[in-house]
Amino acid sequence: MSRTPTAKARFYDNVPGKLTPGNTTPGVHELHLTIWYCKSIFETLIIAGQEYPFMRFFITSGRTIMQGRELYHKDTPAYSRETGRCFVHPFDLLELGAKEGDSLLISTVAGEEVFSVTPSEDLVPGTVFLPCGPHANAILHADTHGTGAPDYKWMEGSLALTDARQRSGWEILIDQGGIACPQVPAPKRDEGDSVPVHDVVCPLCGCLCDDLVVRVEGGVVTAVDNACVMGSEKFLSQNRLISPISRSGGSWVTIGFREAIRYAAEVLGNAERPVLFGWSGTSSEAQCIGIHIAEEIRGVIDNCSSICHGPSIMGIQEVGHPGCSLGVVKNRADVVIYWGSNPIESHPRHLSRYTTFVNGRYRDNGHLDRTLVVVDIRKTDTAKIADEFIRIKPGGDYAAFSALRAIIRGHADTLPPEVAGIPRERLVWLADLCMNARFGALFTGIGLTQSPGRYKNVRNAIELVDELNRHTKFVLTPMRGHWNVNGTNQTFSYLTGFPYGVDFARGVPYYNPGETTVIDLLGRGEADACLIIGADPGAHLPGKCNEHLARISTIVIDPFVSLSTAFADVHIPVACVGIDCEGTGYRMDSIPIRLRKILDLGLPTDEEVLLEILHRIREVARPRAADRAELQPRMSAGGMPQAVRSSAPSV
Repeated sequence: MSRTPTAKARFYDNVPGKLTPGNTTPGVHELHLTIWYCKSIFETLIIAGQEYPFMRFFITSGRTIMQGRELYHKDTPAYSRETGRCFVHPFDLLELGAKEGDSLLISTVAGEEVFSVTPSEDLVPGTVFLPCGPHANAILHADTHGTGAPDYKWMEGSLALTDARQRSGWEILIDQGGIACPQVPAPKRDEGDSVPVHDVVCPLCGCLCDDLVVRVEGGVVTAVDNACVMGSEKFLSQNRLISPISRSGGSWVTIGFREAIRYAAEVLGNAERPVLFGWSGTSSEAQCIGIHIAEEIRGVIDNCSSICHGPSIMGIQEVGHPGCSLGVVKNRADVVIYWGSNPIESHPRHLSRYTTFVNGRYRDNGHLDRTLVVVDIRKTDTAKIADEFIRIKPGGDYAAFSALRAIIRGHADTLPPEVAGIPRERLVWLADLCMNARFGALFTGIGLTQSPGRYKNVRNAIELVDELNRHTKFVLTPMRGHWNVNGTNQTFSYLTGFPYGVDFARGVPYYNPGETTVIDLLGRGEADACLIIGADPGAHLPGKCNEHLARISTIVIDPFVSLSTAFADVHIPVACVGIDCEGTGYRMDSIPIRLRKILDLGLPTDEEVLLEILHRIREVARPRAADRAELQPRMSAGGMPQAVRSSAPSV
């Protein structure tokens, strides 16, 4: 592939209102360019007489352990430093003339943002990896292709060396219409002895580890044993509000809980198209109340699975779910495959508790009794410790699953020498390993659900497992992220019949991913009010969606200050489930687990706040319904009873 400068570079000597002859340094705000792509990956852009080499790349995003440990410290510079990094292969940096720590302008069809570069040989040349966060989302478009999940992975874009200053996450949100981070008061610490609390459940990820030892002293968590670094940081975080805050111009003022709840009820009760989003970071009991609120106001209720493993659920709806509990995997599996998943950075204790580095009833030699295989587009930390790492081309998952199914059915000779970047011999080896396993477990990540193919990738993976079960015992489990995101699918399903994206506008539940999911509703500018609970869309939704959140009435209910606070009219702090209140969560294998209360900060729970909002909405809705009934004519002109739709039916 040629890397010589192309003649298709555009010349911008003077872009009116953006770049003037006196300002020759392209900045992220001053420069909005249309880049002409061609077959050459390396090109030169000439602006105001200066040459700026840029390269076309595939851009992907995902979790990193450093980004994860700062999830509950989003008001600190450390979070912005981590989410503002980009990982590029050293050969590509050589072409660009860049080195570690330099600033790169990354541009896509949705926008551009400045990142600090970090060399990484784990990537193949021509790809860029971005940690999840506001910087990556600033260049993410809001097209979900009818699935609810946008292209978090494998967008086409370009890189160019720049002198522009890198923005913090909060600066990005302010540019999208938000306001600055509120001041977080220092926690009050009382006198008291240090008390250890054993067998604590960790409310961080879908593993729901239940063996933590938490030390509480003076009403503050001072130490956490057995947890991963991300779980520990959640327990130790001081990023907690103690009173509701309300936006007042460009600043924040403290208000009372009663006033905040009354405002939330009025906003939701009067909205034409309200959206209730999140729910993966709160208890299943609170989720049930949220569904009643959505039904009462005829709104849309959606959870975080729509942007992560929603496509997995769509695949499961088509062909079923050949799953089992994590305990069965621990005790029986001798072949473990992580496909499109990097648990060391997303679920750090998954390997040590359930799969590879743990003794089971029938696998008493730990990792010596198991074969660990990782299939991914980059050599992740999980891939580095695997027995076998198979590198796959971006977007090649569907083809690879189809090839494995063909091999299992005895048609290996019909395959080409290479499929999705994987040599045929390697695919034959993998198929043989799986067919000869005593018990195999396939764990799929968002590398499948946020890549081209979406739910069809997962469907094909499930059909591969079905083929394998003709020869041995094999199961599939999606690697669910938030600690109770699986719980949202459970509660939504048994109360409404649908797992996420449920619309009550018709008076009955209606479900259509790509239409009733949050990114689509916000991206179309359809929602006129939003309640955010148990999630942080400010850190995980495309910039276009955040811009709409800033224009509508937005209420945030969260124990921690989040990036979504920037768009809130009111932020109501609550007790954190698993720390200062109890609640039920569902592990990634759908096992319900009760979370404990280990301290008391005197804050109301999610359940209490939501119940009060529901009661206030009903108090306002009943008089309105009575007024409509009085004004309603008993009979229509044709002599038939006239049906009148109430805007707030009782639950």
